[in-house]
Amino acid sequence: MKQNNPAWLAEFIGHVERNGWLAALRTALRKYLMRLRWYYLVKGWGMDIHPSAWISLKAKLDRTNPRGIHIGAGTLVAFDAVILSHDYIRSIHDVKTVIGKNCLIGANSFIMPGVTIGVLPVITFVAAVVLLTGLQAFLTRTALGKAFRATSDDPPTAEL
Repeated sequence: MKQNNPAWLAEFIGHVERNGWLAALRTALRKYLMRLRWYYLVKGWGMDIHPSAWISLKAKLDRTNPRGIHIGAGTLVAFDAVILSHDYIRSIHDVKTVIGKNCLIGANSFIMPGVTIGVLPVITFVAAVVLLTGLQAFLTRTALGKAFRATSDDPPTAEL
């Protein structure tokens, strides 16, 4: 007979069955600590962090201008990442650093103050990759592209 357990308990029991008690307890404790840190950063420091964002316990978020940090839904910030929202050298202390939805800030990343990471930079990156791939294919696979390359490599020989 199947019991009616809450979702978190069913998830915990499944984790115990797959990985054992110690791993399940460690994972549950880590999730609880990360949620507690989220609450501390949002309520205590006034940062704008979406509840579905996961911030590593070892990530460093700027507390000089905490209201300048905005992190969107589904974003993951890995260990030792640094996110700044002020510039001490230029005496700028009211800068917004925005990380959009569904971003991954990798380990040891350094996000400078005033940077916005969102959908547009991702679209720009994808467009650049597509254009460079197309240019590479044009230069290596078409007769005109090969002529361009021959001319740039050796102009006197290309004139023959």
